[in-house]
Amino acid sequence: MKRATVSGRRARTRSFSLVEVVIALGVIAVGIVGILAVFPTALQTGHSAQDETRTAHIAQSVFGSLVAGATSHFNAVPLPPTPLSIDLTAPPSSPTSPTLYADNDGSLIPTAATAAFAIFIFTNNLPPGFTNSGDANQVTVRVLSPPLPNQGPTPGPNQTFRDYVRIISRY
Repeated sequence: MKRATVSGRRARTRSFSLVEVVIALGVIAVGIVGILAVFPTALQTGHSAQDETRTAHIAQSVFGSLVAGATSHFNAVPLPPTPLSIDLTAPPSSPTSPTLYADNDGSLIPTAATAAFAIFIFTNNLPPGFTNSGDANQVTVRVLSPPLPNQGPTPGPNQTFRDYVRIISRY
């Protein structure tokens, strides 16, 4: 920045030169572009965090329903909202049918029309420490997002999934 000088009759005022202004604008533009470049990554990370929280909530609600019904109906545990019952003593096989669905709020819904998540439940082998499958079983809940038409338990190329495992006993 130039200082005012008095020489004879003319006095110069303080001011920035055109070169200084252009350099300052260039620095500001580079900074703003750098900050704006971070926004898409931040938004994607935020959405991923929300989805992971929702999938854990969905799995916990499914496990809660299974545990609540296991004490009296271990061979046919009812699950809302569909008339689905799960035999916790069944040998490992394909997942339960029909597929469960959840909306974007994590609430279980009966159809895939407005679903944001597809839920598959697998009964697995006898957990360690138990000798009778009628007493306890290991259950895996797989939550897939987004659900695809005629979705199977295997995730598609653009899907994310999380498996949650819990031992459910009848006692």
